[in-house]
Amino acid sequence: MYDHNKGPASAPRHDAYLVGAYSRLSIPYPSPDLFDAGSRHTRRFRSVPEFIPHALWLLTDPNLVRSNCNCKYCNKKPQREITASMGLLPRRSTPLSAPPAVRRATTGRGLASAASAAAVPSAPISIRPARERAQPYAAIRRVPRPVKQSHGPKQSMLRERNVDLRSAYAEGVNLRKWYRDGELLWCALNTPIPGLTCEKDAITFWPGIVEEARMKAEAIKFPAVGEGVHIAGENGAQDDESSKATQNGNGSNAGNKEVPWTVIQTLSYKVKLLGIPFSYYIPADQVLPYQAHAPSDELIQAIHRVPIEQMNTDTDSFRPTDSSTFIDAAAAYAVAVQIAANLAGYWAPTDDWEYKFSVPPPNVSPTSGIPPRPMPSAHLGASLDSVMNASMTFNASLANAISSAGPSFAAHSHTGSVSAPPPIALTQTVTQTRYQGLWWGAERIWADELVRLKLSRSQIAPKGSENILPPAGPSRNSLEYTKTLSVAEGNGGAVVGAESRGVFMRIDGLYVADISRSNGTTGKVCRAMGMLYELIDEDWEGDLPGGGGNDDDGGKGKGKGKGKAIEVPATLENGTSGERGDSTAARGSAPAVDVVSKSKERSANEQLSHPILSSPFPLPLPPEGFKFRPILYPGYEAVLSLTLIAGRYYPRLLRHPLLDNYVEEALHREGGHVIETSQLWALEGLAPGYYNTMDPVRWRASRVIMVREADKEARQGLEEHWRARIRERDEIRALESGHLAPQPLPSSTAMDTDSDAPVVRQQDIQPEAMVVDS
Repeated sequence: MYDHNKGPASAPRHDAYLVGAYSRLSIPYPSPDLFDAGSRHTRRFRSVPEFIPHALWLLTDPNLVRSNCNCKYCNKKPQREITASMGLLPRRSTPLSAPPAVRRATTGRGLASAASAAAVPSAPISIRPARERAQPYAAIRRVPRPVKQSHGPKQSMLRERNVDLRSAYAEGVNLRKWYRDGELLWCALNTPIPGLTCEKDAITFWPGIVEEARMKAEAIKFPAVGEGVHIAGENGAQDDESSKATQNGNGSNAGNKEVPWTVIQTLSYKVKLLGIPFSYYIPADQVLPYQAHAPSDELIQAIHRVPIEQMNTDTDSFRPTDSSTFIDAAAAYAVAVQIAANLAGYWAPTDDWEYKFSVPPPNVSPTSGIPPRPMPSAHLGASLDSVMNASMTFNASLANAISSAGPSFAAHSHTGSVSAPPPIALTQTVTQTRYQGLWWGAERIWADELVRLKLSRSQIAPKGSENILPPAGPSRNSLEYTKTLSVAEGNGGAVVGAESRGVFMRIDGLYVADISRSNGTTGKVCRAMGMLYELIDEDWEGDLPGGGGNDDDGGKGKGKGKGKAIEVPATLENGTSGERGDSTAARGSAPAVDVVSKSKERSANEQLSHPILSSPFPLPLPPEGFKFRPILYPGYEAVLSLTLIAGRYYPRLLRHPLLDNYVEEALHREGGHVIETSQLWALEGLAPGYYNTMDPVRWRASRVIMVREADKEARQGLEEHWRARIRERDEIRALESGHLAPQPLPSSTAMDTDSDAPVVRQQDIQPEAMVVDS
């Protein structure tokens, strides 16, 4: 045992190092080979967590096979990963991504923090004080009624919002653009960079930021008679966005013999690759959303195994080419992955505007035979039209009161003491700041867009509630198919309906609400509102007896949810009432829909100047074999915290050619891999969103600031990690060159406990290793 000194000479830090012997000691020992085993593979252990797995191997493995040892020196794993497996890591206060048990992909996205801790495991870790985090908010309320304006709107819908939504969801669009400027994507390399050992550690995707989308039109001559030509048409949303030739328009030129040409459009994105100064145009079918891919564990481990002296830490000089090697790309790729992980931790609402809605007065039940109360002579804020309507209502009610009260009241009414019209219950107008869009981690989300929620359908009123329909059960065909499989396989497998799948929200608005904290202060939180949807079988027509366990009748207006599994607030802030309406006809089950129905009620977007037929856009295509079904009654909406949003919904993403291998592997996996497979299915809502979610926690004012900070923090963290690896290498070389062989113990059995143990002091004047901000 040695005392390793590090830091200033006047006040060094003391670390206990355990240094192994190099040669067999000439002392009686039952097995000299066993005594030597701990010193053949490493020179020293720098902390107790480093030595624990090695000591366990020495004590438990009778054959001392090195591959069975789990220490960092024998197994070549980062110490942080080993320490975490033993449950010795301190709890992180503000994680940027989901826990590893929920999202496996995040294990490879924090390179700097994991690597720095592995390089300096004995250094004290500074943890910022935990900030009070508000509990997620969820409630149901009536949709606020926007104020009817007498003049045209003075505010306008953002041009980028209209273009992005129209190019993705408008009807009649053959070539859909799903990715927006500033979003974070994975770009497939033309030639993957081979790994050190196998295909699993090869670099096949590189993270990048979209700079612009380019639509290219090309005139193609029709083939002569007998020749064939293939023009890809609309075949699923993800096929629409592919860069393959897609015919524009309705193809009327195809039947016109006088025009032997047709126009073919292709879509590509200009992407700036992270970590290196390199931008290029990439076909649309060669990119994936950030949540659809993650570096494999084998790839991350391969980066850690590259010797520091061979790493090209000058990332500005690297360009991915056909001749690039893994060692050349390791440093640049590590920086790029760390920048992407940092960028996914930021969020910000954008493009605020003022939304005005009216809060109706409380209903006052009329009293029979009693005339209305007198009205003051002046009504502040009342318009002429409202005063005239109130007067007409008063006259009618007064005549009814006089006729029903009899002659005595009539005589009294002619004595000149006729009361004034009743007071007008003024409708309160509330002005609320709303936002048209949102930066949510790697993605750009707009209002009027369908997003995935973290919640499972079984978590939202599993038996129905006052304003929420119960989950839909399986269809008849699903039940029959399951029964056939049960008979064929000899098991009693059960099939569930929508309750096992995810939940979607069509965002109608984004606003900031004031909340009260436990310490007496107030804060602001951002919330989203809109209709909730579930996924039901495409041939679902209503739950069968015993099929789904609910009383929904498939939209025929007679089914009502019975029982309340959870408490759902009926009223919210802003004075909006959540009581049930008088009409019972509208309380029936909401039918399954594929597009948004054109409501006659006024929409919030009417207060924004926007092109016609642009809001709301139709819902996107549901996953193959399913359809969307609203789960709230008409006239109601859900209000949720932004922390419940998992990310954007990309229609038919699982049919993307770059995901074929992943989908095929997931379909052939057996039990025990629920998390890995559910992470893939959650992209389309076939599994709850918490399996694949975005969790940004750091607010910044603009996207430019987010990118700059993510780049700066990633480079600083990795540069410090590389310096720590260099220091570690130098320490190993110093120990090897200046190592003193341990002296043999005295031959006597009695040991002098008062004798001084040899102490080797090394002065290493170096700054403390920086702990990367998590």
